[in-house]
Amino acid sequence: MVYGIRFNQYIDRFIRRAKAVGVEHLLVFALDEEAYVLCRAAGTSLCIRGTPSIINKFTLPLVLLRAGLDVLWVDFDVFLFRNPLPHLSKYSDHFDLLISDSFSTRCICNGVVFFRSMPAVQEWLLALVQWMYEHPYEHDQKAVSAFLHAGEMVASEDSLPVGRDFHQVPIPRWGYLDGATQFVTAKHVEDTGWTGDPDDIVFLHFLHGDSDAASGVSPAESRGDEIVYRDLMSIFYGAADETLYDTPGLPHTVNNTIRDALYESFWESRPRWRPVCTGGEL
Repeated sequence: MVYGIRFNQYIDRFIRRAKAVGVEHLLVFALDEEAYVLCRAAGTSLCIRGTPSIINKFTLPLVLLRAGLDVLWVDFDVFLFRNPLPHLSKYSDHFDLLISDSFSTRCICNGVVFFRSMPAVQEWLLALVQWMYEHPYEHDQKAVSAFLHAGEMVASEDSLPVGRDFHQVPIPRWGYLDGATQFVTAKHVEDTGWTGDPDDIVFLHFLHGDSDAASGVSPAESRGDEIVYRDLMSIFYGAADETLYDTPGLPHTVNNTIRDALYESFWESRPRWRPVCTGGEL
């Protein structure tokens, strides 16, 4: 899902990078005319025209699920280090919905979500879309967390349309993607970052979107080693060497600026104890 001057300039390279790492079926949800034109010019016919609305993040996956297709949703402010699809197979027997998590807390990050085309997932997602349409003031990630019973709340659990009671839509089998070493997030807020071997990273989520900016983190507010905000979109997608977007090489092995920016989000280890978003323990 992409629109606006901050992101449209990177559409061509985003698509090329996805193709380079082996993503064969990429669908770009273009939410303004410029994004749609740039998507078509990039050489893919999988461009869907839409209009700006956060609820579109869930309506298009629901349509695809109804068509019998599994869906991996990836926010546009993500750089693919490798094809993520093979790395989902180890979860396939246990979960029907997978979502990225935070580094030092047990909180969801719905910048990347895998939906299996199962009836339980479709019913749950439809309930979420209906609720978000009726409650447009609520943050989408907080709503997803509440609908998964993952910690955050938007209403009492018994008042939500999903849950464990007989009159509620069941919550699908869901789990976290590895947010420490594979499906990682830039250290732009205090509970994000990565650890381990950079060669194991599947993607890096920049937290460059409008909702992330609304959290109050900005370059002017970066302090010391705790939080270092960088415009990672321009660093990762603005490299002078075009081969980064047409070959599957790991970005930190071919570009020193990217390597330095990547390591600004590095931690020596992941905390053993990680609180849930409400401050309790799992």
